[in-house]
Amino acid sequence: MRLFILLMAMISATANALAAPQGTDDPTTNEHWHRGYELFQMLLEQRGLTPERWWDSALSKPSESVVVVCGDLRHLSPREWLRARRFVAQGGALLVASEGTFEFSGVCSFMQGNVIASDARDRYLDYEDCIRVRRLKSDEELLKGVRELVVNQTGWLSIPSDDSLDWQVAASLPATTLPRASRGQPLILVGRDVAPQTGLMILAADQSLFTNGMLWHGDNAIFAIQVAELLCRSGRQRLLFMSDGNVLPGYQQSPLTQPPEPESRPTPPPNVNPPEPDFQTKLRLANAVLDEVQDSNLMNELLRDQPRRMRPLSYSRTVVLILLILATLFVLWRLSQKRLDLPDFPRPRLLQSVFGVMSARQIANAELGGAIVVLARDLCAELTGSQVEADWIKLLSERSNATIKGLSHSQRRDLTEVLGIAVHGATIHLTRRKFQTLGQAIKELRERHRMSPSGTVPK
Repeated sequence: MRLFILLMAMISATANALAAPQGTDDPTTNEHWHRGYELFQMLLEQRGLTPERWWDSALSKPSESVVVVCGDLRHLSPREWLRARRFVAQGGALLVASEGTFEFSGVCSFMQGNVIASDARDRYLDYEDCIRVRRLKSDEELLKGVRELVVNQTGWLSIPSDDSLDWQVAASLPATTLPRASRGQPLILVGRDVAPQTGLMILAADQSLFTNGMLWHGDNAIFAIQVAELLCRSGRQRLLFMSDGNVLPGYQQSPLTQPPEPESRPTPPPNVNPPEPDFQTKLRLANAVLDEVQDSNLMNELLRDQPRRMRPLSYSRTVVLILLILATLFVLWRLSQKRLDLPDFPRPRLLQSVFGVMSARQIANAELGGAIVVLARDLCAELTGSQVEADWIKLLSERSNATIKGLSHSQRRDLTEVLGIAVHGATIHLTRRKFQTLGQAIKELRERHRMSPSGTVPK
């Protein structure tokens, strides 16, 4: 039933968008509509997500946010992609879809298409670059009820190198595609955190899977609905939707969903009030209204359906009274639309810096996780002399036990916890007592390191 309701809503939205005039350069043409993501945005927002306008704001609350990045992925810097990995590690939901070449550092590689089907049975509508994908993982919940996906000018993905998530290949390309390097390669990857209902990452090598024009082919619509349901789990409330590096507004604010303006709409002269109708015009209008009511036999229809235990006179008076009340409400509503919007007087307030406001809010809300991550990463960089996380992990490996030989058992435990925070991050909400304990441990490890003549933690 839920799938039927959402599909009907998608059909309604498409009908409104396609009502725009065709053959012009207006952004509401069919070509722009087919390449847009309004229908998929609608699926997400109909499940309670509120559109977010800022990247930093969405990533600061991983457990409440869904982030969707489509199109050219090179608009985000490597630092921001590292933040996206930590966002998933802290419980966020991330969907990345692109058919271009891109190296998602530490996760996998996106290989650019255009992949074509050499076998005619794998072609959709006889187009060689429109491929029927039937190699699907049957027990994956995203593909429940999905028999085939249809992709257009798709690329492919490499096997993921990230071991922090449990990865599943949800869909793979056919074994007869060209180029040869694409044969049997992953098309859709799903990575889940080992803890249930926490971090989630979905990667797709074809962004058109989620565009308006491709949702109607194959079982793409069912797949998109189930992706939206999975992303919105755990009570998430925020949605950041990016396309080619630009944050998209909500689907209701998109120009593709707005009705087009008439081409020849008369414009009244500026600053000129329309003339008041004279008495004869008003009289003709009133007579026309009365004639229309009489011809429609409105009063007789209402009196025919009156309640059996009510007198005709009382019923007619009640009907007239209801009509008068509705007319009065309509007049009041029209008058309220013409009220003057006077600006409020500004209230005097003390000026504060942005840093002071943000710091006070973070302390009040116990949002100390970001600060402890910065301290932990700075300590690991100082101990190892490197900015690479792999070198930090080697600090506790078997080959580096001599480096921490002089530490006590409690200091080794503190170093292990600090290293885990530096690599995997920490929760946003951290108690003040825990923050002070970790800060004291970091301070002691740094002082011990600096007192060592060798420049490392003393033996």
